[in-house]
Amino acid sequence: MPANPDFEARTRQAAEAGDVRAMSTLGGILFQKQELTEAEQWWRKAAEQGDADAMSNLAALLFQRDPAEAQAWLIRAAEQGHDLAMHNLGYLAYQRGATDEALGWYLKAAQRGYTSSMYNYASLVLKTDFDEADRWLTRAADRGDVGAMQKLATILAERDPARAEKWARKAAESDPQ
Repeated sequence: MPANPDFEARTRQAAEAGDVRAMSTLGGILFQKQELTEAEQWWRKAAEQGDADAMSNLAALLFQRDPAEAQAWLIRAAEQGHDLAMHNLGYLAYQRGATDEALGWYLKAAQRGYTSSMYNYASLVLKTDFDEADRWLTRAADRGDVGAMQKLATILAERDPARAEKWARKAAESDPQ
């Protein structure tokens, strides 16, 4: 996103006037400019006022420095229904070996339509519940997820060659490479 000084100035003015969405947006502008200290300050102000996007962005910024605080912000964002925060909580749980917790977070985000969570949830349940995995991969593939299309082509190759071929073709047509 190219720098737009007028947009940044208007956003900063609104943020300084107390507009929470502008605070969050300004944090994003500053992050893109690699002005991380100020980005964190604006995201923190917006997060403290309840902006779930700012909470999620702040968590991503804090993760390397303070994983516990990052996770706390993700939980607060997830409690507000923030799909990416739910997905990231699933990822964090999976990374520490808490598969059941990861499944729970991925399923919550998947049920809200978050495609990456559909894929991850399906991948985790594939060995224990093929039909459930098939359902979620199909939902993700129907939403254009090329990885889900490719995975369906692979897992259906023996069970349903016609569907496997359909998804392989769609994946090939959809893949930008």
